[in-house]
Amino acid sequence: MLHEIEGVGRELSRISERPGTGFEPPVLACVAVTPEGDPETYAHRLRDVLGAVFSLAVDADFDEEELPLDGIPDWFVGADRDGGAVGPAVDVARTRYRERTGADPWEIQNWLFRFDPELEARGWEFWDLTRAADGSGRLNLWLDTWGEPMFSWEELRWLLYACGAQAVADPVVVGSGSWAAEATV
Repeated sequence: MLHEIEGVGRELSRISERPGTGFEPPVLACVAVTPEGDPETYAHRLRDVLGAVFSLAVDADFDEEELPLDGIPDWFVGADRDGGAVGPAVDVARTRYRERTGADPWEIQNWLFRFDPELEARGWEFWDLTRAADGSGRLNLWLDTWGEPMFSWEELRWLLYACGAQAVADPVVVGSGSWAAEATV
């Protein structure tokens, strides 16, 4: 799926500001995330990384061999490697990701290149992050997938675990009214 710079810019704006109702697509994909610990802290970490990578996607030259890491939180830059300054929480994230997918965590440069607007590899657009209405502490990540129930999103699954998810459910496509009924976190 092709992501135009303007579309990535809209994703970037939705990181810090809830999208207005009446502009949402008819259906959205919902990924239920159970954070380890405080949901607000989790949401902050997720938004920090997504904001940084969307900013990079708008401005970076993806023809270079390596993308700059400026602005990407240090804890995430080192999350793909064992040991180091990232700490035991990311060690747990790597283990959970491996158990869930059978794959190793994403190397940072490979992960960043998935956000190349011209690559057509990322099958989703960030829409919003909300608290589940059931009061469970679960968060719902809302994605615009153009109605597609199957789409490429492994780079996002890795980020969700790296941010401290205890569990990440597979996406489910639902009517956007479900999103509108929840409060942004």
